[in-house]
Formats: sequence, C-alpha cells, structure tokens
Amino acid sequence: MNGPDRQVRLGIALAPESPVRELVAVAAEAESLGCDTVWVNDDRLQKDVFTVSAAISASTRRIRLGPGVTNPWSRHPALLATAIATLDEFSGGRAVLGLGAGGTNHRMLGIERRAPARGLHEAMTLVKGLLAGEEVTLDGQVIKAHGAHLEFTPTRANVPIYVGARGPRVLEVAGELADGVIVGSVASAAGWRYAIARITAGCQRARRSLDELALSAWLPFAVADDRALAIDAVRRMVTTSLITSRPILDSLEVELPERFTRTMEALDWSLDTGAVAQGASTVPEDLIRRFAVAGTPSDCREQLERLLAEVPEITELSIIPFPVAGQSRLDVVQQFLGDAIRAAVHV
Repeated sequence: MNGPDRQVRLGIALAPESPVRELVAVAAEAESLGCDTVWVNDDRLQKDVFTVSAAISASTRRIRLGPGVTNPWSRHPALLATAIATLDEFSGGRAVLGLGAGGTNHRMLGIERRAPARGLHEAMTLVKGLLAGEEVTLDGQVIKAHGAHLEFTPTRANVPIYVGARGPRVLEVAGELADGVIVGSVASAAGWRYAIARITAGCQRARRSLDELALSAWLPFAVADDRALAIDAVRRMVTTSLITSRPILDSLEVELPERFTRTMEALDWSLDTGAVAQGASTVPEDLIRRFAVAGTPSDCREQLERLLAEVPEITELSIIPFPVAGQSRLDVVQQFLGDAIRAAVHV
C-alpha cells in the first residue's frame, strides 16, 4: 500500500484536563515541530472538546484539529454536524471529526449505549447528509432526526470523519463509511492484522479500497532515560485497555497472565481507579509493549520502527502523551516530535 520511503502523518491526542492556555501552548509547539493533527479527547466531564479545539485553532495555522473521539450518544449527531462545521469555518477548513462508541460519561448522564456499530453507522449517515446540505429524516435504531438541516452553508461538505474502534463490527462500519480509522492502543503487528481484516471487510461491503482510508495508530506513549519509569507511566492505560478489550483479546493474539486474571476477577473487572491500579501492578512489560510505546528514546524509536515496518498500511501515527515524574506533556510531545524518535516514521 505504501512505498518504502513513505512518511507517516503525525499527531497528538490531548485530554482537556489542564488549563486551556496550557493545552493551546502544547498544540502550538507541536505544530512548530511538524505535527500534522491535534486531537482533543472527549471523556467524562472534562473541558468542552469543541471550545478547546477552537482555542487551539486560533493559535495555530496549519494543523488539523478536532474531537478525538466524541460519540453520538452523549452528543446528538445533528449537533455534532453543526459543531464540526462551525469549527471548520473558524479554523479555515482544518477540522476533522473523530467518532467512537464512547462510554466514559454515559453512566453519569443516565445514557444507555446500545448497538454501537449501528449507532455509528446512523450517526455518520446523518452527519454526512447535513454537511452536504441535505434535509435528513432518519428513523434509526439508535439515531432519530426529522427534517433536520443546517441553517448555514458549511465551509466544506466533506469534513473528514474518523472512527475510533477495536471491536470487529465497529471496525467494519469504519471501513464501510469513514474517511479514516483510529485503532487505539494496538502496538503489535498481530493486533493490526486483525483490525485490517475487519476494516477490509467493511470496505468490500461498500465496494471501496482500503487505500481510500487513512489508518491511524493511536498509542499511549512515555519516554524517559529510566525505562522502568516510562513503562510505569502507561501501566494504567494499558490495564484499562486489557479490561475493555477482553472480548477481542484472542483476535489480538493476547493471553492474559494468570496473576492479572486472578486479581481482576477478584475485583469483578472493575474500571474504578483503585481496581485498575491493583491490576496494573501485575501486568508484565512484554504485554505492556503490545498496547503502548514506552521506554528510553532508543526503545521507543525501535518499537515504532518495527511496528511501521511490519504494518505498512499505517498512514498516521498519534500519541497519547504520558509524562513521568518531573516531565510535562509538552516534554513528551517534544521528544516524540524530536529528531531522535521522529526518524522512526521515515520508513
């Protein structure tokens, strides 16, 4: 799919927990270092993803930006269409919409997420129709809209839509309808073989080629001179991925360690902070590297080089920065985009 001299597009994903000025500063510095995309997470009840994205757009000139990822259960997709079209206008045509099944704030909002693959299919159908200037009526299994239409003309009718997924049915929907697919926390060739097979099945259903999609690897990322500190920085994120990905671990060719399984069974596989911390302490380093990139600068470069060489279909690479003690997220971003590690994406 990609030639031997391909250059992979780079991105960062930011959790909107810090002061907005700090998030803007990280994004602006990332742009100056050659970053292509800044995604803003939409988790729990953190700062508003579209407000933060607009603030970033005002202090940048080139990067693409937008929610990575939001979901059509806590935000109606008609409102997502108005928000992304507004951001696209404000940013001069740089917006990108990341959609996923979400779930991190559903319980707090009293929302029951059901039929995730169907819901994302319906959401993309509605968003695409509205951005194209259509009046849309949709009586879907999950999404309802009656004579919906935008009361303004979007700057672009084709704002890129990416779908974040690991589950097989959502990956297929992404292959069928999306402009790009975000495969999060999968750092092994075996995991990517599974994901590409499901995406390809969706492409075939829509009679399109896999080459038409951007394939984006999203990886928890920690780098430090002390390898153990970097590994520890991503432990909890990897543990969360192990818990939530249990139905597909066989497809990822991952076998859970017995000690980890015993620990999490005793905790009823809870995602509460304390339970995740207990489970994280039992995850071995080799398993962590199947879901994240972490270690010394040399370790990180070698791991990225290996992944991109083994999975030539990957066209984009984004990191979720995890600082160790004494670092900021900006420090991690600077190391990722610096010469020592960035050379790994020229493969």
